[in-house]
Amino acid sequence: MTTAQQPLAAPPTGVGEPTAQGQVLTAAPATATQSTDAPSTSANPSGFLSPALLAHIKSSRTVTSELATAPPDTAVSQVAESLYGKPHHVHHRASKDEQLEHDSATGTESKGIGKLLEKLHLRKASTDESVRDETGQKDKDKKNPAADQWEAMRLLTEAELDEIRGCGQWGESKPGELFLNVYAQALLTLEDNPINGLVSPSLAGATGVVPLSIISVIPDIIEHHADIIVRAEHEVFLATNFWEASGSAQTIVDAMKELSRRVIERKSKKIVFKLMYDRGNPSQVVNPHQAVDVKTYTGDKVKLPAPEEIPGIELEVQNYHVPPVGTFHAKYMVVDRKIAILNSNNIQDRVNVEMMTHIEGPIVQSFYDLALLSWSSAFHPPLPLLTSPPSYPAPLTKDSFHFGQAHPLVSTKGDLESNASKARQTLAEHHASTEQANDEQTMVPKKEVWDANDTAEADRVDDQFGSADAITQHLNTGTKIEGTDKNAPANAAAFTPVVLHSPHDPLPMALVNRAPRGKPGHGDTFVPQDQAFLAGFKFAKKSVFVQTPTFNATPVVEAALDAVRRGILVEIYADLGFNDEGELLPFQGGTNEMVASYMYDHLTQSEKEKLKIYWYTGKDQLTPLNAKDKSRNCHVKLMLVDSEIIIQGNGNQDTQSWFHSQEVNVLIDSPLLAGEIRRAIDANQNTKFYGLVDPKDGIWRDKEGKELAGQKPPPKGPLKSLVGVKGAIQRVRGEGGF
Repeated sequence: MTTAQQPLAAPPTGVGEPTAQGQVLTAAPATATQSTDAPSTSANPSGFLSPALLAHIKSSRTVTSELATAPPDTAVSQVAESLYGKPHHVHHRASKDEQLEHDSATGTESKGIGKLLEKLHLRKASTDESVRDETGQKDKDKKNPAADQWEAMRLLTEAELDEIRGCGQWGESKPGELFLNVYAQALLTLEDNPINGLVSPSLAGATGVVPLSIISVIPDIIEHHADIIVRAEHEVFLATNFWEASGSAQTIVDAMKELSRRVIERKSKKIVFKLMYDRGNPSQVVNPHQAVDVKTYTGDKVKLPAPEEIPGIELEVQNYHVPPVGTFHAKYMVVDRKIAILNSNNIQDRVNVEMMTHIEGPIVQSFYDLALLSWSSAFHPPLPLLTSPPSYPAPLTKDSFHFGQAHPLVSTKGDLESNASKARQTLAEHHASTEQANDEQTMVPKKEVWDANDTAEADRVDDQFGSADAITQHLNTGTKIEGTDKNAPANAAAFTPVVLHSPHDPLPMALVNRAPRGKPGHGDTFVPQDQAFLAGFKFAKKSVFVQTPTFNATPVVEAALDAVRRGILVEIYADLGFNDEGELLPFQGGTNEMVASYMYDHLTQSEKEKLKIYWYTGKDQLTPLNAKDKSRNCHVKLMLVDSEIIIQGNGNQDTQSWFHSQEVNVLIDSPLLAGEIRRAIDANQNTKFYGLVDPKDGIWRDKEGKELAGQKPPPKGPLKSLVGVKGAIQRVRGEGGF
């Protein structure tokens, strides 16, 4: 067992978390550099987690509570170090296998393309290593950097289950055994660095509710952002991988201007608005967290509003990237410490279908703590609610929240039927103005309609799909394509972008994130996100469902194969042709087509029946859509295990997300939500009905045995690397809609 690093300041108890009565206590005045006794290191009877880590998890002293009592110009990183010590970043050190990757270079590889690939950490492994090659050919002795972690995973004993039950603020909820086993594996990664998960350990697990989800094109999700922003009362924290001057960005800008107008009109204090994005630049070699000046963020590439355009808002912008390949891939927003939304899309115009969850309840404080740690620097000005945590009633039940028609973001939409005609007209005008040029999409931003509540939003969006043509029109955010499926498949549900979830009591939730890693190499899997993904496959008893743009990270590919061999049904929805250029480079895992062929090639005939790989098929289509055509993609990131737990958020199942990018994901324990989300996933696309590949070889064919037009074998040899350079550079820069 690893012993947690001794912090510079020990975590006292009773501060910063809800009491039995639901009131949140605040810390006594103190500076961020106070030093007290270290956590107890007495023997732990169960022994799954070290006593030092347990002390941090059970503490109520968090980065949020300590920053609240620190001087206003204190950097968040300083507070974190005072609580948990300077992290060793053990998982960031190159493993032996990683070192071999770089020591194996020949003299000729250090020139030309080889030199570029080396900088991008995308060179081949040494010839004495057995690795699955990029073409997906047979190689049963391939290298898996997470193999030892996979082998070490085991189910918790009864005593250990009790221990992990005590490692979260669960209120009246009772986490299930599957949730606890997955959560425990995420907690193990905090031993050497308690904030390895980018959240204070005592806030890693809490409860929350999900009144609604959106599974649709980017404009629908961006408009939900806008509806929440215009209702902010004190502060907004918005994080995105890539902010690009676009119709989507303009919708957010319009919401900021509307919010400012409302602030001035009601004569209230200015809203403090923090915005983070990733636009890599040379200065980040010295400091990855770069403050963005007004001239830069109002320039043509970003086009945020100037201070005089939003007099009711104090805007501060940060550009975050860890060179060379540590992308800030996070996409979330926290408003007034009351609402968190977690989405798969960037603030840019892309042809993707995406997913977003709207979250409320105590888990929002975990998102808030995450936001502070991600910012790292001092805030100018400070967040106004930093010293004013919300309180929750006890017991906290579904009656404490609004669902469906009663939710503030829904009720003001009025009657769904009466608004249907207007919604169809608005959407028709929206998509009539959609254009595509040079692989970029221009979308008309929403400027006038601000949905007052969830019901109104659902009514406006969901009631416009009275015909197959209306669905095609809504999905055509890029190059116009004709719908080929005029009649819905048998048993297919109606297209419903805004999913209003059934009322439910607060559910056990946990953040399972990963910090960005700039250093080249493939050994960084001992992080909450990766371990949670692996544990989902390891502990599944019936089924695992995954939807992701790309499924090619070696650890997850091997975990899926292992689960299939145990008799677990594994269903994978992925994109045909998504980011194929970047995936063709050495060590990027190969394209989805290559991986599908590899997986089926390594299973027996009977085992193949348990592996179902599908290519994304649009709601209005009879055949899969090739992402290479830039007409439609699906960018959803989702895992469901045994129809009981959910992992949703930013993390793809690809090499970049597994080894390098900062990712934010939420683990939710709810068969109810898992069922509703899976039904919505299948209702809003035809993947389940038409996307299944042939288990014989992983190639899609129609009922007559014909392959999809445009399917081509990947390039080989030097050409493969040349084709991949463009995609890799886009990824490192945080571009490309990843």
